[in-house]
Amino acid sequence: MTTPSVIKTAGRVFDVFEYMREVRRAVTVREIAEHFGYPLSSVQVLMKSISTLGYLRYDNRRRAYVATPRLAALGDWVAESMAATGVSFAVLEQLARDTGMTAILAVENDIHVQYTHVVMGHGRKRFQVQPGTRRLLCMSGLGWALLATHHDDYVDRMIQRSNTRLSAGGQQVQPEQVWQNIRETRARGYSFSKDIVTSGVGIIGVTTVQDSLNATFGVGLGGDLAALEKNEASLVQALRDAVTPLG
Repeated sequence: MTTPSVIKTAGRVFDVFEYMREVRRAVTVREIAEHFGYPLSSVQVLMKSISTLGYLRYDNRRRAYVATPRLAALGDWVAESMAATGVSFAVLEQLARDTGMTAILAVENDIHVQYTHVVMGHGRKRFQVQPGTRRLLCMSGLGWALLATHHDDYVDRMIQRSNTRLSAGGQQVQPEQVWQNIRETRARGYSFSKDIVTSGVGIIGVTTVQDSLNATFGVGLGGDLAALEKNEASLVQALRDAVTPLG
């Protein structure tokens, strides 16, 4: 679902695209309206507009909308740029299958780390998080993994910038705590967050080499903290075998 800071129509377009990726089939106007709680008339106009642009097509036989190759082509250049990192959706799906943990792909986005792709694990205590979720760079495991690759002055600027932005809400990050976690991440070669957002849940993360667009990605395995601690070495090795880690 879209957040208040996102323009409503733009948010709804991507809600539709992400839902279609999740269900992987044709969808009807009524289905979209009921799933998201949108007015039926608004969804009719939205879907017709996306279809007119060529990203969906209307199947008269099924009375439903289907994605077109034009939609698939939107991000093909991004996927190609990631080849050197070893990261792909298939790799994340394999990681989740092999480890039972939730596999997460994350990028740095302003003062946040944002989860751009998530494959749910199948462990006994499955860690559930949605694509698009944001966490503070300075206060999250994958954030520490990404920050650890930068020079110290950049880290200091991000701490200051985070506190400037958070001050209106009465929140602050503690520089000493941030630096402790980054030093530990650099020393180990991976991050390990424990009980940060949800009690009993953790994330082990590595940072990839840069892609052809000079971007780095955080790749993590999240799940039951006890299971992560018990299998820490093998999970770290699984991440390193699956992707091309930085350092």
